[in-house]
Amino acid sequence: MGFSSDRLSHSYITNDAIADSLAMAVVCSNRNSERPCMKCSHCDKASRHIHPDITEVKKQDGKLIIGIDQIRALKQDVYIVPNEAEQKAYIVREADSLNTNAQNAFLQILEEPPAHAVFILCTENTSTLLPTVRSRCVELKHGFAPSQEMNLQSPTVSDDGSDDVDNDELEEISSNFIEALKGDNVKLMECMFRIDKLDRHALQNFLTIVRENVIISLKENINQGNDNINFRKKLFNAENVIFKAEEMLELNVSAGNIAGYICASVI
Repeated sequence: MGFSSDRLSHSYITNDAIADSLAMAVVCSNRNSERPCMKCSHCDKASRHIHPDITEVKKQDGKLIIGIDQIRALKQDVYIVPNEAEQKAYIVREADSLNTNAQNAFLQILEEPPAHAVFILCTENTSTLLPTVRSRCVELKHGFAPSQEMNLQSPTVSDDGSDDVDNDELEEISSNFIEALKGDNVKLMECMFRIDKLDRHALQNFLTIVRENVIISLKENINQGNDNINFRKKLFNAENVIFKAEEMLELNVSAGNIAGYICASVI
C-alpha cells in the first residue's frame, strides 16, 4: 500500500497491518511521489522497527488497559521535534483498550496536534472509541481496495473526467460552507452543487478539510463568549453531520446523496 500525498491527515483509525505501512509513509523522505518508497534510510529503519520517530503505545505487561499515565507520557513526547524525519508517527496498538480517562486525555492532543505528529489508532472495534475521538480521525479499513487506501489528501481526477480539484479549491469550498452556516442558504446550495461534482477521493479530502475548519471555527466561537450562540450550535451540528457523511462515503454512498444529506441536515 502506498500514499501519494505529501500531506497526511494528523490522525487515523485503522488495523495493525495498515498502521505499519502508514507509519513508514509518515517518516519516508520521498515527498515527490508515492510513499513509503521502501528505498530511503527512513523506510529501511521503519521496516526494521528501529526508527526513532515511530513510537508504539500498547498495554504494559500484565495490564488489561492503556491508562491515562501512558497518554500523559505521549503528550509530553509529542511536542518534541522529530529526531531524524520531518514528522513523527505514534501507533496506539489495541486502541480499544484505552479507558475513558485515557481517551479524553488523548482527545486533548487530537484537538490541537503539532504539525509534525501523526497518530494511528489500531482497533477492529471502533465502537469502543468515544465519538469525539472517532470524529477527529480518518478511518482506514482493511476492506478498502488499494486505490481507496491511497491518496487520502492528494488532489485527484474523478472517473467522470471532471477537472482536477486541488486543496486550495477544497479549502475555498470549506470556507464558503462555514460562512453558509451563518444563514446564507443560497451559498449553502452553491457549496452542495460543487460537492456533488467531486469524485470519491476529492470528496474524502473535502470532508477532512471542512471538519478541521469547523473545529477551528468552533474553538474561535467559544472563545468569543456568548456571541453568536446560534452559529456555535450550527457548528456543533455540522461536525456531527460531516462525521456521518464520512461514514456514508465509506459505504460507497454517492457524492450527490452525501451533498443532499449535508444540506438537509445543516439548513
